[in-house]
Amino acid sequence: MTFASKSMSYHNAIDYLETKTKVLELCNEYGARVAVCPDWNGRVMTSSADGLDGDSFGMINVPGIERGDDDDSYRFLGGEDQFTLSPEGGPFSLYFAFDPEASAVRKCQVAPPIGYHEGRFDVDFAPPTPSIRMRRNLRMMNLAGARFDFDIVRTVRLTDDADFCPLYGEAVASALEQQDLSYVSYQTVNTLVNRGGTLSKNSGLVSIRLRSMFNSTPHHVIVVPFKPGSEEELGPSVCVDFFGMAPHGRLRVLDNIALLRADGRYRCQIGVSRKRSLPCIGAIDLRNGVLSLVSFEMPPDPAGYDYLSNEYCETVSHTTCDFVRTREFYFSEFLPSPREEPPILELAPEDNPYSGEVLRAYSSGPSGPKDRPSGAYYEFNTFSPAYALNTNESFSHVQYTTHINADRETLEFLLRSLFHADLDFVYKRMLR
Repeated sequence: MTFASKSMSYHNAIDYLETKTKVLELCNEYGARVAVCPDWNGRVMTSSADGLDGDSFGMINVPGIERGDDDDSYRFLGGEDQFTLSPEGGPFSLYFAFDPEASAVRKCQVAPPIGYHEGRFDVDFAPPTPSIRMRRNLRMMNLAGARFDFDIVRTVRLTDDADFCPLYGEAVASALEQQDLSYVSYQTVNTLVNRGGTLSKNSGLVSIRLRSMFNSTPHHVIVVPFKPGSEEELGPSVCVDFFGMAPHGRLRVLDNIALLRADGRYRCQIGVSRKRSLPCIGAIDLRNGVLSLVSFEMPPDPAGYDYLSNEYCETVSHTTCDFVRTREFYFSEFLPSPREEPPILELAPEDNPYSGEVLRAYSSGPSGPKDRPSGAYYEFNTFSPAYALNTNESFSHVQYTTHINADRETLEFLLRSLFHADLDFVYKRMLR
């Protein structure tokens, strides 16, 4: 599989996307540009800090786009701010739909591709207004048989100087106002309204997951900050057991940050728990001088809220999943076809589906010498809490994405201010 490369200009990206779908743009006089595709689930596909001739930051999966709408599998399109829902895995999975025709409780069919992660948003307003607002309705069912009816409203706008001080602090806001650097920064406000019955933890809640995919190079390093403290009090600094431990030198966990190589040469993912999470994550391109930041709004104390676990079954294929190990507690014997009242599942205490991570960082690549490369990109995932909404109640998840082109001195200042990290240290520990 090949992807749009870092060398693709924003102009090239827009020219290609406009041959495949409708593209709406937000621009300002300083060269910031953001491309939104309403028919592709309202994605922000890519952005530029330097006008049409600037680099295209968002990962664009050309083969997935070229495959078209007739393919039965999930269309992996890419995009640097994608709306989707959580959980993907676990007993309340939205990705796997219960199959009443299965001969055993361990078989279920993959949900159709036009679902919670795909579809078309209707546009309420777009440029020349300063923002884009879109909406869609979504009806679906989770693996436990619970039915959902949601209205989703998604608004995209370019951010300005007034946003930076509360986001990054006064010193960083002052640096971003200088004229000797270029940046693009935008906000998405994502609101989920419950139009169905009251949601229950026993039959499965839903949270908002925003997925951000960016082009990577051999010189990209992801910087994941976390709250420092003892493991006895706060648990592990980061969760690292998604795909097994990364080879030596690809992941370094320090006192207050984790550093992860994002060069597309090895698959690795880390997560940050509710007790450790901070509302910002970043990646630096040490050759081209670009710092990319994703910030998001979260409760002051996430540990007091429910975050959904997205753990998958042990064995997953393109058409079925097999529940093994502790997954046997998902169903007592055999679930009948979906009912008006969803079943109440008896969950083992050690398999709490409401103790998931607040954010994740992913570096693409093969997981071993026999795997095929999956393309050079890295990915951030931020999650909202899950709420037991009554009918017509709603909640929102707000995220900010910023790409900064700057000289070395400014990048050093930004890394110290935002992550308490030293640029030379990051380079020597991760790339030399």
